[in-house]
Amino acid sequence: MTKRFLASALCVPLIAACAAPTQRDVDRVNALYDINCSVRPADCVYENPPVVVRNEPVDLPRRPYRFFPLARPLNFTDAQQRDWVAPAGTLTDGASIPPIFVAIVGSPTAPEYVNAGAVHDAYCGVGNEAGPNYHSAEWRDVHRMFFDALVAGGTPPSRAKVMFAAVWLGGPRWRVVYDLEPVPVPARQAAMRQAKDYIEREDPPMSDLIPYLERLERGLLRRYAALFPHLDSGDDPEPESSDYPSPQPEPEPEPEPEPEPEGPSTTEPDAGDESTADGGGGFVSVDPDPITTEPVYSGGYR
Repeated sequence: MTKRFLASALCVPLIAACAAPTQRDVDRVNALYDINCSVRPADCVYENPPVVVRNEPVDLPRRPYRFFPLARPLNFTDAQQRDWVAPAGTLTDGASIPPIFVAIVGSPTAPEYVNAGAVHDAYCGVGNEAGPNYHSAEWRDVHRMFFDALVAGGTPPSRAKVMFAAVWLGGPRWRVVYDLEPVPVPARQAAMRQAKDYIEREDPPMSDLIPYLERLERGLLRRYAALFPHLDSGDDPEPESSDYPSPQPEPEPEPEPEPEPEGPSTTEPDAGDESTADGGGGFVSVDPDPITTEPVYSGGYR
């Protein structure tokens, strides 16, 4: 009798876990989306800003900007009081916008972007694969943190939403069944333009923007289903809506800008110089902080 009761008790949470989400579940998730730095700015805090890098540039293949290792850690607490850390040695180029979207979103380097870009890079940036925090959080949470970090750094919320949409549709994903990388560039650019138009027209809360991006994503999966043979077409039973039209591919991809690699703006800097973000989105050399006179770890990761 006791064994039968225990078995029945164990079945209850399993059944509940497999049940379809209710409207209450959806509302609860939406409420979490709207706990962000645009509505709770006082809860969002950087520790140890601004970004300070060592003057040890690193050029990575097929990357338009030059990377620099952080000379000291940069910490960020988001609106949900979750802590995010970019350790010393994290490689950052001051930009996190996918190259295919730069022509749509605009220049990815600016003073108010640099701190957010560095923390974002610690969790998913190229060159940081051996870092302690790389892919240590879910990709959705990392990209949402990027939005919060942008707003906390002074980026207007509407602009931060456009940049968030860019990393959602074109940024890295991990531990997923699929990502959007196989989708042709013109189609992804069309989706990004559509998202940008929607944000600029409606200025939606995050609880509306994220479902909108998910609908755009599903539209791409339907249109290019042959690229995802492992996905069951029955997984997306929702019909297309005029509110969320499927993005149409463009005939030709836009040419990507090829900016000159940005680096320290000093001439003949000393090897031990440290740098901090300047007003142009690059890095300028400054005297080492007299408070932190101990040697700073600067060799990147192993």
